[in-house]
Amino acid sequence: MDRITQAANPDPECLNELLFADDQALFSPDKDTLQEHINQLNRQCEAHGMRINIKKTEAITISRIEATTAFNIEGNALLNATEFKYLGSFFRKDGRIDREIEVRCQKANSISYQLAPLRNMKASPSPQKQSL
Repeated sequence: MDRITQAANPDPECLNELLFADDQALFSPDKDTLQEHINQLNRQCEAHGMRINIKKTEAITISRIEATTAFNIEGNALLNATEFKYLGSFFRKDGRIDREIEVRCQKANSISYQLAPLRNMKASPSPQKQSL
């Protein structure tokens, strides 16, 4: 996969993609450059006997002003998402992070709730309770 992404990268000097296992995120400040990156990646995948699953591929335009950009793979339009989750973090098209903060607070509250019985145990020494 490294050879495919290196060959498909229009600008190797810039950080314009994130890779983790079978997940990949491409980004660019310019829509035409991003479309070309998508096209190059698709060509490289096909050259190595792989296909990009269009049903699982989403595009998002992150901007403070309302904007939607259409991207495609071989004429097949990609779904325009308003929000997506990548490696546990939420990205929204308006650039806000309030959903991300909400999710992280919910996770912290869940852990705190699960640890509550341990904090309330009389048999636990005080230093251990303080570390929880």
